[in-house]
Amino acid sequence: MGTVALMVEDNQSHVELMSDELETELEDWSLEVANNLAEARRRIAARPYDLFVFDFKLPDGDGIELLREVRAAGIDTPTIFVTTAASAKLAVEAMKLGADDYLVKEEGYLTALPYVVREVLNRRRLADERRALEDRLQRAERAATLGYLASGLAHHINNPLATIRTFLQLLPDHVEDPEFRSKYLAMALAESERIRDLVKDIIRTTTVPAEGREIRDLGDILADADNAIAADLKKKNITVEKRVPASVPLLRVHGEAATCLVVSLLQNAVRFSPEGSTVELDVRVDAPAERVSIVVRDHGPGIPPEDRDKIFEPFFTTAVDGLGMGLFVASRIADLQNVGLSFRNCEPHGAAFTISIPIADDAPAKAPAAD
Repeated sequence: MGTVALMVEDNQSHVELMSDELETELEDWSLEVANNLAEARRRIAARPYDLFVFDFKLPDGDGIELLREVRAAGIDTPTIFVTTAASAKLAVEAMKLGADDYLVKEEGYLTALPYVVREVLNRRRLADERRALEDRLQRAERAATLGYLASGLAHHINNPLATIRTFLQLLPDHVEDPEFRSKYLAMALAESERIRDLVKDIIRTTTVPAEGREIRDLGDILADADNAIAADLKKKNITVEKRVPASVPLLRVHGEAATCLVVSLLQNAVRFSPEGSTVELDVRVDAPAERVSIVVRDHGPGIPPEDRDKIFEPFFTTAVDGLGMGLFVASRIADLQNVGLSFRNCEPHGAAFTISIPIADDAPAKAPAAD
């Protein structure tokens, strides 16, 4: 099936001239004409088109109005806007509304029309091909990630299950042995909790919301993070030393995702910090960049050079009891939430992770809640 265009033009002589130019230059081409907005709306509602050519001045309105309507309706048909030389500035407005190109009715414009049409259709074709290739690449990446995750899951679930299975197999012969029951029951419970935590992390990576338009208070995010890591801090007698400006702008970020990101970095810092040490959390406002940065620093061993390219990969960990999912979850959230995520080693020891969150436009600054 060839290209079908809709021309919205009330001047019949212009219709005939433009139609003649298109038919001589373009193969397998058909043209439908609407002389006013009402007729154009009826035709657009009745069938899809491959190209729109909208004139500005019409008996019952103008082409800008029609262009605004079709784009608002989600119709992304390639569109050429046609206007007179006296109204050339309207072409700029049309381009802002989503027109692909424009023509000014002046000497030679009919000769240029077929060229403009070909260029517009070719640009759209190339854009569609690029989107198709990007979709295929994303599917391939998702498939590769799924295979990698499946392999890691098999390893990290099978090992704990083997411990639990061994306990259940030996239990009938040692049911009267309190030492056996207490020792292996504790091991089985610990392994089942590892599986639970792993499944929870996997769910986090697959349910991270895409960037939204929520406005969030940093104080609320940090308070929720404090509650989430309280038990981890108590277990290793670690304190979090916060340095937060008196006034911090509101943030444009999904609240739950931001909390999960901060929690992941704090848990990582606690995991590698010596018992009784301090984890530092610094908040910095970068007004020119319209960002708020949160820096989480530990006083652990730092990140060896050979590991720096792998720390955001799933299941990679140097911790004895780690699952290797925390920083992977953090990187997934950052990618989907327009949040910057970086790290550096600190002197004389330790590592610092920085997240950079966009400030909500025109939102007033808000003082953080007191600790």
